[in-house]
Amino acid sequence: MASTSRRSTSGSYSSGNVTGERFCECGLRAPLQVSNSIANPGKKYYACPVRRCGWFRWAGPSIQHAEVADDRSCHLNSNLKSIDRVENLHNNVVFLKLLAVFQFFVSVVYIVLVIVLLFKL
Repeated sequence: MASTSRRSTSGSYSSGNVTGERFCECGLRAPLQVSNSIANPGKKYYACPVRRCGWFRWAGPSIQHAEVADDRSCHLNSNLKSIDRVENLHNNVVFLKLLAVFQFFVSVVYIVLVIVLLFKL
């Protein structure tokens, strides 16, 4: 006897899912929502209810597995990760610049101290 699962981490319909429910990458049920954006007014979609994993799919009359893989909206999660990486890189650059200024200041102080000590001898 084969067991069927109601949840699917890929977001596609599983064989035991006769209700048409969708689940995000977090494993939570993704409710059907309606877009209020200017670009897609009234278009229905599924999204992670807590927006933790960034999972998103447009709702369609019959979404096949191949269509889901080609859906550009599936890349929302990777775009968010890219934005986070860019922000982290920016923060690292700012930190390294501050560190360079501090090292320059320490070097100048060291050189001044050496010159003062040489003139006292």
